Amino acid sequence: MQPILRASRFLLPAAFFSYAAVVNLGYAQFPGRSELPSDVELLRGGLTARLDTVYRKSLPHRDPAIGMIGALRYLAVGEGRKGVLAGEDGWLFTSEEVRPLSGDLDLSLARIARVRDRLEAAGTRLVMVPVPGKLDVMVAHSDREAAQGVATLYDAFLAGLRSHDVPVLNARSALRGGAEAELSFFRTDTHWTPEGAEDVAQALAASGLIDLGDSEFDIERLSPQEFTGDLVAYVTTEDLAPSIGLAPEVASPFTATARAADDGLDIFAGTEAGGTLLIGTSYSANPTFSFAEALKLALRRDVLNLAEEGRGPARPMLDYLASPDFRDAPPEVVIWEFPVRYLTDPALWDAQGPVKQGTVKSGA
Repeated sequence: MQPILRASRFLLPAAFFSYAAVVNLGYAQFPGRSELPSDVELLRGGLTARLDTVYRKSLPHRDPAIGMIGALRYLAVGEGRKGVLAGEDGWLFTSEEVRPLSGDLDLSLARIARVRDRLEAAGTRLVMVPVPGKLDVMVAHSDREAAQGVATLYDAFLAGLRSHDVPVLNARSALRGGAEAELSFFRTDTHWTPEGAEDVAQALAASGLIDLGDSEFDIERLSPQEFTGDLVAYVTTEDLAPSIGLAPEVASPFTATARAADDGLDIFAGTEAGGTLLIGTSYSANPTFSFAEALKLALRRDVLNLAEEGRGPARPMLDYLASPDFRDAPPEVVIWEFPVRYLTDPALWDAQGPVKQGTVKSGA
């Protein structure tokens, strides 16, 4: 069996290059002598850019071919392109979770402690909610050795935060131990499900880290939403994915709207002294996952959601601390949702935030 698998790794690239040769001879219209760039342009990559345009415009089956090759590779050897780890039973995981810790964990812990100090000086309490790796939670469908490395980092992060006296929730326990633990993460997407987000919100309410309020909310259950997981693009095209077992995901989001009351509660309560803010990544910013809404219900507090997609966990927090909103009306509590995989990103604390993996947003 092993020789067959090894051979298949070479057969797929061979098929692709054979296809490329046929298309190059039969379809691609290469530039003539008069269309070639000058010597100076050559040095600047002009010819490369021109050829790239030729391939993108001339190859008739480019996208289907890439999708087909990816689908065949996934079926033959259970692999995707760089950026994804294929688990069992159609589960996909981002390779960002297994990056080595290139920086110093103590540096991140010290910076988080400084954020805590800055908030405390304004009378605001920081509560950290580190999001564990999907590999760590869905270990039954993943590589156990890889999952152990992710778990070790999460343990070290929790221990480090506690040693710096930063209030922190063990969200992994909530995601593993929820009533429907199998639904904590989407099968082909980086993120947690609304059910997983709700488990974490309820665990936070039960932790005693945040005083519960007495607000009431009207809940609106939205129609189920179907979407293609963000990790599918590292395997094949959206059209071919269902045929190889990577079916679309389905989420049932909801909204929670604070009821008007005599105490003046309104949708802007999070901006006033005594309010509750949520800062983080796409786990919080994307309404599909309903984390902010779940927090409102669990904490019985109105929550202003300042999370952002595509900028990592650090930059939205640093931007908020530099804003007049914080200076003029510091809240009572800031909940900082922080995916642990970003600790391995050397650009975590850069001015523009982490660099997104490839061209596909796999997390944020």
